Amino acid sequence: MVIAFIAPHERISIAAQSIVEASGYPAKVYLGDLQQGVRAARQAIAEGARIIISRGGTARLIRQELGVEVIEVEASVQRTLAYVYKETTEETKIAVAGFEPLINLVAPVCDVLGRTYRSFELKEKSSFQVQMDRIGKWDPDVVIGDAIAYHWAQARGLDAYLIESSLETLLDAFERAMLVYNNLCRYILAEEKLATVLDCSREGAILVNREGVIEEINRQGCDILSQSREELIGALLSDYFDSTELSRAFRKNQTARNMLVNYRDEKLALDHITVSADGQTGSASVILFQPVQKIQDAGNVIRRKLADSGFYAKYTFDDIFFASEKMRQLVAVAKQYSQSDSNIMIVGETGTGKELFAQSIHNAGPLAKGPFVAVNCAALPGALLESELFGYAPGAFTGAARSGKIGLFELAHEGTLFLDELTEMDFFLQSKLLRALQTQEIMRVGGNKIIPIKVRIIATTNRKPLEEIQQGRLRADLFYRLNTLDLKIPPLRERENDPEQLFELFLARKCERRGIAMPAIPEKILTLLRRYSWPGNVRELENLAEKYATLHTLSPFDMPLMTEFASIGMTGADDENQQEATLEDFIVAKVSKVFRAENGNVTRTAQRLGIDRNTVKRWLDKAPDKVPA
Repeated sequence: MVIAFIAPHERISIAAQSIVEASGYPAKVYLGDLQQGVRAARQAIAEGARIIISRGGTARLIRQELGVEVIEVEASVQRTLAYVYKETTEETKIAVAGFEPLINLVAPVCDVLGRTYRSFELKEKSSFQVQMDRIGKWDPDVVIGDAIAYHWAQARGLDAYLIESSLETLLDAFERAMLVYNNLCRYILAEEKLATVLDCSREGAILVNREGVIEEINRQGCDILSQSREELIGALLSDYFDSTELSRAFRKNQTARNMLVNYRDEKLALDHITVSADGQTGSASVILFQPVQKIQDAGNVIRRKLADSGFYAKYTFDDIFFASEKMRQLVAVAKQYSQSDSNIMIVGETGTGKELFAQSIHNAGPLAKGPFVAVNCAALPGALLESELFGYAPGAFTGAARSGKIGLFELAHEGTLFLDELTEMDFFLQSKLLRALQTQEIMRVGGNKIIPIKVRIIATTNRKPLEEIQQGRLRADLFYRLNTLDLKIPPLRERENDPEQLFELFLARKCERRGIAMPAIPEKILTLLRRYSWPGNVRELENLAEKYATLHTLSPFDMPLMTEFASIGMTGADDENQQEATLEDFIVAKVSKVFRAENGNVTRTAQRLGIDRNTVKRWLDKAPDKVPA
């Protein structure tokens, strides 16, 4: 946990927690408003949090009292605009009460819509009551504000509207926090690199004057050359390093890196760096060197540390719950696969748990102590995915880091590289991936050096691989290279008894997290669980459990919980046409209908149906009239 989300009220806490669980942010959600929020933030920092997210007065108070920077969740402009437009008129007296960011959000909306309003800005806590008294004297028809003003207005019988944050604004806050965190990591890494260079404890360092005479050398350099400092000072550099490339760089006062020289019975990696002093370049040179074998050993240690700091698999076979015989047999096969380091291809619909199986296989086998590095091939365009997989050399392209970047293949060395949604990978990049698998060697983008790797690949797809090969979207040779071992995860609708068992398990977890008693599950819901087709599979089932945990207290409880697929996803329908049509036909028709109703907006279609954007696009591609997405 590096990010702490301090939620002023329970609704935003639930929304933030669902985002953390769905997106895997390294975050923890705390509940606390104003001073309670400050205490929660102090506790989070003590537990290791480095970045705080909150909103409104709580964010401001944390910033003031703890002296830390807080990423503030913005209120939803769309919700505010919709409320003012629909629920108020030009005659409505609106009191806009809250901290400055809220005033700056609501006031322009009122101006644009021609509403009558006054702003009551909250600043210091000691002035809250004065502002509230001013609101009371003005006697507004409605108070629009944050939690402080909202609760105050309700306590006095005034109509009030709470400005809340949408899921989009919450996601934006988490993304900003991750950006800050990544920049912080880069800053810390740069400091560590500088400290290492200054200390010069890992490599030899020689200071040479323009005549090529050694003027200074560190202890590590003496150890590598097996010479005393007294013997080396005053000697010629050429007496120890006989290299045409080094001599040329020294003669031309040019910096040259990554040279290889022979010294006695071993190879040394050597850098020649010119020194600038008093505005003059080339008055001296620094030679940095160390044995190649030591670099390789250090690289393995660094890779392992990187793996320990985040590239690991957290799930095991104990996390796979099932009651069906199909799943029992599948888990037994997967456990056998885990004892091999061969490549594995996992096929299954969206939400069936492909990554859960991949992580479990990694943790149960001989590569468990190595890193588990995951990448979604559909999430990045081809060029960016290539640089992520293979890394890039310094200056490889515009915007590239000066020091270059290590790729995921290198980070996964002696471990597992998980390629999710392989069939979405650029066709050209597939050929480069195939070569890496065949040779167990890679070359960074823009580089010219071969890097040996030892990596097991676990790839997944929610498409039919043979059809993808026929359509020219998947290389056959790559598929058969990865399909050494294969797993096909059955969809939830084919797993007898699993929907009921998993729903009960997920519901128990949700209720335990919230500290509430687990409610009874009515028979009509169990019947729906058994009959529903589950196009979103286990992920959809877990979402349903979340909804039921949230809404089960409604009376009478109906089924808005089921997604809009429910009307077409039931088995045993009596309609003759429904019996003749396939489930795929129903889903394609439904997705197309909702897509048109949402005016061709893929994001809103996905939200309305409770599935992801890629799934919407795939169903639209299958429509007879090919609805353009």
